[in-house]
Amino acid sequence: MEFKIRLADVNIAINSIYDEVFRLCRDYLTDGAPELCISPAPADIELERVKSIREAETEGIIPVDYPDSYLETLAVYRQIATQMLERDTFLLHGAVVAVKDKAWLFTAPSGTGKTTHIKLWLDNIEGSYVVNGDKPLIHIGEDVTVYGTPWAGKEGWQKNVGVKLCGIVFLERGAENSIKHTTLSQVLPTLIQQSYRPNDKSGVEKTLALIVKLGSRIPLYRLQCNMLPEAALTAYNTLNTDTE
Repeated sequence: MEFKIRLADVNIAINSIYDEVFRLCRDYLTDGAPELCISPAPADIELERVKSIREAETEGIIPVDYPDSYLETLAVYRQIATQMLERDTFLLHGAVVAVKDKAWLFTAPSGTGKTTHIKLWLDNIEGSYVVNGDKPLIHIGEDVTVYGTPWAGKEGWQKNVGVKLCGIVFLERGAENSIKHTTLSQVLPTLIQQSYRPNDKSGVEKTLALIVKLGSRIPLYRLQCNMLPEAALTAYNTLNTDTE
């Protein structure tokens, strides 16, 4: 199936085997001339199956027998993320929430509570919305811009927008709510772990260079929170004040 989408201000032609990719990307369709071309093959789908099994074994859980149509959506995004590196754009796992024209990315190990915390923003901070709930793209140009993508986690939280990224927040559980600045050297291992990195040397080097540039361009924070409404207010009051 052939169609075109626009991600992070780049037009992408996709020639998929199954139509699940098309359905996933329906909010991002475009008629613009393509700048990138993505054509997943059966071997790419099989590679995603192998990766999924290995990840499940590493986590000590039973592997899920995903259908080929779903695995193809992963293969497509992997190819997109790899090619986007040449445009100073990379994938960073996290949930991005915004208020008006300012966005913040929250990242943490799976199960920490990113989704719960973001929902607190939606319920308690007027005008807040989710740019992407899981796999946004970040472009480092004159500004640092974070983009919504169709790959948005099980909640499907996403919006086809690009918003100025004003900070990255490293989320931790805590009895009390507190947020403070941190340094790139303290969080660099986490940023690397949470980023998508191709297997080839040049791709890894490009990703690391973008991460370092990102960490030098925007504020970094550590947030300890108890997942009550006050946690969102504590975070927003500090984050918003820092951008004024």
